Amino acid sequence: TMRASFPPLSRGARTLASEAGRRSYDAVVCGAGIAGVSCAHYLARSGASVLLVDSRPPLSHTSSLSTECYRNFFPGSVPLTAFMQRSVDLLEARAAECDNAFGLNRRGYWFLSASEEGAAQHALALSDPGLASCGGVSHFSDASHGLRYRHDAPTGAAAAAAAGGGGGGGGDGPAAMLFSGREAVQAYVGSLPPFLAADASSLLVASRAGWMSAQQMGMELLSKARDAGAATLIPSSLQGVRTASDGQVEAALLSVPGESEPLEVRTGAVVNAAGPYAGVVDALLRGGGGEGGGGRELPLQNEVHAKAVLRDDLSAVPGDAPMVVWTDPVTLPWSEEEAEALLEIGGFEASLAGSLPGGFHLRPYPGKPHSLLMLWEAIHADVAVPREPPEEAELRGSLFAELTLRALSRAVPALGGYLGEDGSMTANVSVDGGYYSKAPDNLPLIGPAAGGPRGAYMCAGLSGYGIMAANAAGELLAKHVTGAPLPEAYAAGFLPERWESEEYRRGVESGAVGKGFQI
Repeated sequence: TMRASFPPLSRGARTLASEAGRRSYDAVVCGAGIAGVSCAHYLARSGASVLLVDSRPPLSHTSSLSTECYRNFFPGSVPLTAFMQRSVDLLEARAAECDNAFGLNRRGYWFLSASEEGAAQHALALSDPGLASCGGVSHFSDASHGLRYRHDAPTGAAAAAAAGGGGGGGGDGPAAMLFSGREAVQAYVGSLPPFLAADASSLLVASRAGWMSAQQMGMELLSKARDAGAATLIPSSLQGVRTASDGQVEAALLSVPGESEPLEVRTGAVVNAAGPYAGVVDALLRGGGGEGGGGRELPLQNEVHAKAVLRDDLSAVPGDAPMVVWTDPVTLPWSEEEAEALLEIGGFEASLAGSLPGGFHLRPYPGKPHSLLMLWEAIHADVAVPREPPEEAELRGSLFAELTLRALSRAVPALGGYLGEDGSMTANVSVDGGYYSKAPDNLPLIGPAAGGPRGAYMCAGLSGYGIMAANAAGELLAKHVTGAPLPEAYAAGFLPERWESEEYRRGVESGAVGKGFQI
């Protein structure tokens, strides 16, 4: 299933394939998306020789369709919070090395609610142990806090001064700020032109958060990896592995265009960083595993991820706004006739007539004309994706855009100006999307591949946080491969072998194992 149809190799690529077949590598990384590129980067950075292989160009497919955001805000999971804290450390270090060529900013995330239930959910962050470990949450309940949003300064720096300091967050004060009550909220957001729903009464600001050019960030990692000696063989794909009698990987077998036989590349480590195809590669490695091969199939799931880019001709959202997330459930503004028609259709359409989950969000999108990036994962939550997903994700296209716009008009009323009198969307919108690959516990799979041969590793299941987690994921994978000391805060909790435990599986199914924050 992993063999692909390729165009003929160029002369230069044929030379590289020939060279790859004549030498050995410390590691062969399968998958040149953001996870695989980061693995190659941190392996090469540690002194390992690396070959990166993929059937597609680097940083294409799902990696090219991301939201390009980051945050260290993952309440509900201490390991995931520590992991993201480390990843943001690395993001900032990589940005400093290239004079911030990938435009990393600190606009922050704003989680907004207009309900008592939403405010109570926001307040849980005040006692979250993971957030406490990286600066905690500063709480303000009236307009006297003196804080104002600034798009050009790290969110949280002013709060650190107002709260008398506070560690964590990369030295920027609290991990988050909670503004309770309309007066407290309006005082903080008042530095921007009014654009939010006036009844927003709870605002949770994730301080160490923002966005970047993910493609440029990935290219920086790949360029530095090549500078450190990493090689790429693209297009090619993993066909299998050869193992020694003791079950140790000895070679990777690669399918290469124009070759009738697989190319054998000597290596002691094969890394599965195949993104939405990681489950397929994992099954392949288990099948070629020598001693100890087998084990239980990893419960990797693929979900559709879509985003819409709207040309904001009405300037409904200021260009220097942060990421805005409305956390309350919403009932879309249908007419009585429309709601009845949806109920008659049944299925997904009928669900649209009732209360729908919150979590819809937007941010300014760079470039001219002024545009907005809009997302709402709930709209594709019912779409089943096979273990080996289609090349292109099945998207609801203009329907996704219209539904997301309708929902976001609850948070930003001026967006209703893009809906005609009959409720149809009048905006100029484009939609694209790919896949999130995740485990049921929403934690990554990083380390030795369970059930595979010795020397088989995995860096996958990065869910909806692949771009923001990539640096820490690549660093952790490199530590596993090279035998470097592992971070105690999160390494053990991300091992793929956890899914070999029936007790762990039952704990996830019952809810006893926390999944961390998801939007």
